Amino acid sequence: MNKTLTNILAIAIAVLAIASSTHAAGFIHPGLLNSRAELDFIKGKIKAGAEPWTSTLNTLKKSSLGNLNWTPRPKAIVDARSNDAGIELDDATAAYTHALLWYFTDDERYARKSVEILNAWSAKLTDHVSNDRQKELVAGWCGSIFPLAGEILRASYPKWSRGEIKQFSTMLNRAFLPHLLPGNPTYNGNWELTMINALMCIGVFNDDRATFNRGVFLWRKRVPAYFYLTSDGPTPKRPYGTDSLKADGEINKYWFKPSVFFDGLCQETLRDYGQHLQEGLSPAINSAEIAFHQGIDLYGENAKRIMATMEFHADRFLGKPVSKTLFPNGFPMSGLFPTWEIAYNHFRNRRGFALPSTSALITTKLRSRPTATHNNMVWERLTHAELDSKARTNK
Repeated sequence: MNKTLTNILAIAIAVLAIASSTHAAGFIHPGLLNSRAELDFIKGKIKAGAEPWTSTLNTLKKSSLGNLNWTPRPKAIVDARSNDAGIELDDATAAYTHALLWYFTDDERYARKSVEILNAWSAKLTDHVSNDRQKELVAGWCGSIFPLAGEILRASYPKWSRGEIKQFSTMLNRAFLPHLLPGNPTYNGNWELTMINALMCIGVFNDDRATFNRGVFLWRKRVPAYFYLTSDGPTPKRPYGTDSLKADGEINKYWFKPSVFFDGLCQETLRDYGQHLQEGLSPAINSAEIAFHQGIDLYGENAKRIMATMEFHADRFLGKPVSKTLFPNGFPMSGLFPTWEIAYNHFRNRRGFALPSTSALITTKLRSRPTATHNNMVWERLTHAELDSKARTNK
């Protein structure tokens, strides 16, 4: 066994030992994508019939994910290369959807449905498997969403019993953490960022400081190696934890052979011109939002590189042309995913940065269509649209 793998396994074993024993205290709850004050602010806006919150909540109610007849389909073992993965992701998203509907409507039927889904899975799920590393990605997606539901329920629905909560917590440690803790430096960045997002969600929910800190550590290593700034040097920073991408030729291939490295280029921009960029941006931002609620400003540590990436790609989604120097063969843009709101709210509304292209993208493209979900992009318009705008009165 090589030294790198030995070190990774040692870290994983140490963190799991901590996670299974005495958990560190000091986390704020609820404290994942929203604080209690934020949830109450949104609830107040909905009660007042304000937009975009009210119509977005109605979208959740009408969606299949918010249907009170939803029936969970738990698996003992999820084969990440089969339909199991989609079933688990749908159930996790439905649990979070019903938890949001419960909080914002006070209709206990939604709380009972969310609890039903969480209890069904936590009573049965033991592991994720695949003949490759796909199990890491599926564990990352679902491990990022299941705790969102649990965090809201634990803070607002006392009928979710201590025993049921413990069972849910045990499932997170048993079926998710072993696949997430080692990280994955050699795959495309959206993969490891999704794993990081799940680590931070599970760490907060379980009051597990070691797991949370592992996620923060990996975020600080991966984000600067995923979003490029010219101040990094002539080539991007190398992913942490591997020696296989040290040579310039290897890193250029890893970044899908750009003609020029420039501010705002993402490691996956040229992979498919936007799809995987959004699938990496989302968990990177979600993780920063969780850290923000726990008093750690990951956003601020990499604000320039994240905003540069947002603005460059927003321009492309808006149809603005690119320089022939940067992209001699043009830039065929992929589809627009339902993310962007969380990052925009933080940088524009909380911090006051001008993000004209991102703003135009949200107002003219995203908000002109029904809100949706995709992997770990879940109902962002409801949870973060104008969350910290000047119209807010109860910060």
